[in-house]
Amino acid sequence: MANRLRAVASAKILADYTGRKLLVNWIPSVGCNISWEELFENTLEHCSLPLPSCHVGGARYEDDSFLSEIILRIRTRDPDDFYWDLPRSLANDKSDMIALHTCLNFRAAEMTKESHKAAKSLFYRSLIPTGVIEKAVRDMQTQYFEGRDVVGIHIRRRDHLSPARIDPRLVCPTDLFIAAMKEVLKTKSDTKFFLCTDDKKEERVIMKLFCDAVIVYEKNTVSRATKKGMQDALVDWLLLSMTSRIIGSYSSSFSEEAGIVNLIKTESVLRGEELTMTHYRAVFKAVLRELSKALFRGFFKGDLKEYVKTRYAKLKREGVKNYLLSSYSYRKRKVINSLRKKRH
Repeated sequence: MANRLRAVASAKILADYTGRKLLVNWIPSVGCNISWEELFENTLEHCSLPLPSCHVGGARYEDDSFLSEIILRIRTRDPDDFYWDLPRSLANDKSDMIALHTCLNFRAAEMTKESHKAAKSLFYRSLIPTGVIEKAVRDMQTQYFEGRDVVGIHIRRRDHLSPARIDPRLVCPTDLFIAAMKEVLKTKSDTKFFLCTDDKKEERVIMKLFCDAVIVYEKNTVSRATKKGMQDALVDWLLLSMTSRIIGSYSSSFSEEAGIVNLIKTESVLRGEELTMTHYRAVFKAVLRELSKALFRGFFKGDLKEYVKTRYAKLKREGVKNYLLSSYSYRKRKVINSLRKKRH
């Protein structure tokens, strides 16, 4: 849900910035099985599917390139990471309709990070939840939030980091959440914690340790497959955005985007050494996957062992971010040169 919201927010900001009209097809799926209208009162204008104009003068930007696949799996911890080429392509394209399929942040290079965050905050705060969600949020806020300093705790488990086949408890372990909460109480002993998590075991552990200091929005089940599950998730997200600060899970858009609603401080619980291993392992697997595709297509003719050794050395020397950027630039040049050859 948070991935979709940040993409819609980025698209709305870019549409306003470039003087375009925004059409959004919010289609229920396994990962977010609910319609927009069951979450918000705000009206989204849709466009008919399929989109034949995208094949006749329109531009379709599919978010399935090698770089975007890697970013989805192992984004760096800077929550201000954005997709750069995408806004440039959209701004320069003069077609009647441009179709975009993504779940990432993106912004025009001319916009500062601060102005983009401020615009996104305005967009989020303009959203009006449906009646049942609005009531649940208001009741929780009145009963538990008013007159108190409430810190948000977001512990994401279940499918988190699953694309990289990593146990989230290794990257952001429960002990680090507990330690962070104890540090907060040392500074201000009457602080309350609003806990949202998709893992009932984690909920029981935290509540047993901190007792009355913990606030939880009670849910029968946590599921993306049901309408009630997704509405409960939005209640959690909105309440998280109303806290004074958020202590969240590494690489989770849920806590990152909640922090942007009211521009509050958001920090991640993170075990650094495990993160490093996660990055190298996931990136290198992706490199090997790309190489296997090249071998299958007959594009690669060199010494396989030497190539793998060289690429891994480059990854360790330059770091994940620089490696991805150079890899992306290389592939982009190859595509551009290929298009130029076809034209000639």
